[in-house]
Order: sequence, then C-alpha cells, then structure tokens
Amino acid sequence: MVTTIDLMDFVHELRGDFFECAAKLGWKEFTKDRGTSMLSFRDVFLHLAYVEEQHVTEFCENRPTPWMREVMKIPKDRYLSIPEVRKRLREVRAMGDVRFKKWNSEEELAKPAVWVASRKYPLRLSRDSALAQCVTEHLLHLGEVEAMLWQLDIEPPTTFWIDRRVLHGKWPPPKSALVRGRVLRRAAQKRRSTSRGRRER
Repeated sequence: MVTTIDLMDFVHELRGDFFECAAKLGWKEFTKDRGTSMLSFRDVFLHLAYVEEQHVTEFCENRPTPWMREVMKIPKDRYLSIPEVRKRLREVRAMGDVRFKKWNSEEELAKPAVWVASRKYPLRLSRDSALAQCVTEHLLHLGEVEAMLWQLDIEPPTTFWIDRRVLHGKWPPPKSALVRGRVLRRAAQKRRSTSRGRRER
C-alpha cells in the first residue's frame, strides 16, 4: 500500500533531481524571471522548502499557526547562491525525514492535524490529509519547473512513479515485470466477447 509518507519520499527525490538539473544552468539562469507562479527556479524551490516546513513542523503537529511570510515573499537577502539553496532544501528534507520515520503507520497518519486556509479558517483534518496537500503542492510547482526546463530545451528527470518506484529507474521495463502476452490476449478476447454480447442484447 502506498502512503503519503511514500509520496513525500517521492517528491523529495523529484525535487532534488529537478534542482540539480536547474542548478547546472548557473546562477543567472537559475534566478531569471520566467513568468511562472513563483517567477524563477530559485523561488520555486525555496517556496517548496517553506511549504514543507510549515506542513511538517506546524500543521502536522496540530498547530494552527499562520503561514510564514516567506512562503510567498521569498527572502531576497538570503540564499544568494546555488549551494545555499541546495543546503536549505537538504535541511528541510532531513527535518521531514526524521518525522516521517515516526509517522509511517496508519495510527500516526490518522492523528489530528490542521491546515490553515487563512488566519480565520484553520481546518481540522488528519495528518495524512495535511501531508497529501503538501504532496500536491509539490507536484504542481515541480510541473512548472518541468515546463521551464522544456522551454530551455532541457529534458527534465523522469516523473513517472512506476519508473522510479516500481521499476527502480529501469526503462524500458525488464521482461520479468511484464504481464505475459497470452494473459493480455485472453483479457482482450474477454472484452470483445462481452461487448459483442451487449450489442446482441
């Protein structure tokens, strides 16, 4: 069974790979305004670091604190080099991983958490739901990073869950992972006979 902890591990891996891909462009390209929601590669990655920190240290600990100002107003006086941004991402990942080891059970994921829509609207939910929101936030912004890389004619790292998790990066799939041909043929024959029977009725 896949849990939100598994999905957080997945987005951590994606975030790290996408960061390293963008970092190869150099600081000028890394910080250039590209017209996305958070403007530059730098600001997207720092936004995700703050989003995760807020979810993990506050919301998933059942603390309805206001969003950190830095989530949307990325600091201009800090993280002024690619190594500094990389360090920030690694620190946030390490902070999350410590908690995820403790939370990786149905009982822990079902514990009370909150999510703050604004100062007036903290929502009661489970830790699992709060983490799911963190995952979807990552996927949304990493999709923007993927698009920015494509615009620069750079092939981004694979985002395929099956490739990264089930096949462990092996693509095309090894023969051992494939369903046997006759099984697929039987399934296709069954579908055809079922649809024929419906038409005859």
